[in-house]
Amino acid sequence: MRQQLRYLIPALVLVVAANCRSRGPQIKQPRENLPATEFHHEPAKVIPWVFFNKTSRGLDRQSDASFFNQVGGGGGLLINSGLDSQWNGHKFFYYYIDFDASPQYNPGKTYPGDRQWVYSSYPGILFRTYTPFYLKMHFGFGMNLRYNQAVYDRWGVYGQIGAELWGFTSTVLFIGHPGQLNWETEYRAGYMWAPVEWK
Repeated sequence: MRQQLRYLIPALVLVVAANCRSRGPQIKQPRENLPATEFHHEPAKVIPWVFFNKTSRGLDRQSDASFFNQVGGGGGLLINSGLDSQWNGHKFFYYYIDFDASPQYNPGKTYPGDRQWVYSSYPGILFRTYTPFYLKMHFGFGMNLRYNQAVYDRWGVYGQIGAELWGFTSTVLFIGHPGQLNWETEYRAGYMWAPVEWK
C-alpha cells in the first residue's frame, strides 16, 4: 500500500498541475504592497465546472439521509459578462448553466419508497470573488428546472454559495418550490477549471 501511495500522490499532483489554468493579462494594479490576484487580470471567458452532489431530495426525515446512497453528479459552464471597471480586482460576474442527475425517492409501500433519477439544470447568475488564504468565494441564484417527472414541482428557485481552493470547489444550494413548504439542500464538491492562485 505504501509503495502504491509513493506513485499515486505525485501522479495526482501532476494531473492537477497539468490542468491548472494561468491568468490573463493584468488589467488593474493592486494596492501598494498587495499581490495581484486573478481578479486583477483579464477574466477567463468560459470556465467549465464538474461536480458530484449529495441530496436528501424526497425524504421526509432529514435524519434518514445518511442511510441511503444519494450521490449524483453533473457539469456546468460559467460564461463571463463584464462589470464596470470599478469591480476589477474584486469580483467577476457570470451567466451560469449546468446539467445534473441526482436521486429522489418516490413514496411507496415501504419507506422511503422507490428511488428514481431526476435530471435538472440550474440556469442563473453567479459572482466569484477573492478571500484571504488563497480561497475564492462564489455565490449566485437562479431557476431550478427538472426535465422528468418528480415528486416535487418540476421548477423552483435556488440560491448557492461556496468556496474554491486551487480549482477544487465546495458548494451548497438551497432549492425552494413556490407553493410548497419543502426546501431542498444540495451539497456539491467538484473542480472548476479557473485560473489558480499559487502565491
